[in-house]
Amino acid sequence: MKNFRFIFVCLLAVIVSSCQQKAPAELTGLRCEMLSNPLGIDCSNPHLSWEIIGSQRDIRQTEYRIIVASSPEKLNNDEGDLWDSGTVPSDVSSQVQYGGKALESRAQCFWKVQITTNKGESAWSKPACWTMGLLNDSDWQAQWTGLDKSFEYDSPDAPHTRLSARYFRKEFTSGNTVKKAVLYISGLGLYKLYVNGKEIGEQELSPTPTDYTKSVKYNTFDVTNSIQKKTNTLG
Repeated sequence: MKNFRFIFVCLLAVIVSSCQQKAPAELTGLRCEMLSNPLGIDCSNPHLSWEIIGSQRDIRQTEYRIIVASSPEKLNNDEGDLWDSGTVPSDVSSQVQYGGKALESRAQCFWKVQITTNKGESAWSKPACWTMGLLNDSDWQAQWTGLDKSFEYDSPDAPHTRLSARYFRKEFTSGNTVKKAVLYISGLGLYKLYVNGKEIGEQELSPTPTDYTKSVKYNTFDVTNSIQKKTNTLG
């Protein structure tokens, strides 16, 4: 009977100890510019946000620390070569502006966050990332392509211009295994994008319509897994 009581007390102590060691809050829902792991961020100082899930009642953030690194390895080693915010006294967990080194076009940024609450310190969040877009006009090397002529059933001069869809096809060859392939696409109108017969992206009505005399939007896609080690077709 004494042995049974001893085992029961030991198990109870282990359970209590485990509960005491559990972090008071878990960080999830990391976002950059309100998007999850986005590609093509084109503002030089993007805003970062996270969600707090408390394991206790009345959890309040009192401090945060953000680390942004240029590689997953550096992030894993807590090396913020792009930005280490240090410990910042704040209860803000939304739209925290990046304050590190100037970011270049196409830069990949890996980040995580840790907070202190009124109930203790959280663990580091799971890593998240974002990729910078094309920040300078000189980054665009492509040329506009299109079909200037109108078909008999088009209405180019009508108050509400109506033009039939244009179809474009381009073949290219990749002789080696592609390490990374990112596609930037824009259009004066709407498009559907295909690589090797597979539709890229799930969006509709892209890019977002604008006043083309002032600005033209573009979209960014990681097509690394769509590129074959042979002839490829873009359409």
